[in-house]
Amino acid sequence: MTTLLWILWFFTINQITSSERSFRVKLTEFSVKYKDTSVVRNAGFRITELNNRSYVNGELSFKSDVPEIDMRTTMDFWKHNNTKRKFKLYDVRVDACLFLRTVHRNSLFNIYVKSFKKHTNANLVCPLKKNFNYTLNNWFMEENDLPVFIPLGTFRTISEYFLLKRKLGLRIETYGQIYPYP
Repeated sequence: MTTLLWILWFFTINQITSSERSFRVKLTEFSVKYKDTSVVRNAGFRITELNNRSYVNGELSFKSDVPEIDMRTTMDFWKHNNTKRKFKLYDVRVDACLFLRTVHRNSLFNIYVKSFKKHTNANLVCPLKKNFNYTLNNWFMEENDLPVFIPLGTFRTISEYFLLKRKLGLRIETYGQIYPYP
């Protein structure tokens, strides 16, 4: 009987994790502003739309090696049909280099970074290299990597990266929505 329960549990979990999601994540804005021109050479990103999906493409390069990065990131969420009430999903400040090495310890951030790493041309570890063109190709949030039950609504993330001498180097704002998808 116990074996039968384990088999049923396995197939139930497998069905939940592999089932198609009834929502889609759409990015409506992805803006990157670089503040410290003594370190950041260029940062250019754009969103493209294709087959009911939004993709982010772009590139980033530095004028010098970047051995340490502090990051402050926040995410706000507004439920569908409720634009007045905002939920703060997270607001954290972390050592980004340590974060990239240990991201597997936080499941929410692990989903994001795992998705991001699939679409970059380099292993994102510190130090970031000078004169290297870090490229992001057709990045999107894969819905099957996310939990099955996600509320519909809109979101905003703001990530600020403090580079050499703790000076603000980059600011990335992302706006998007989670909407029903057949």
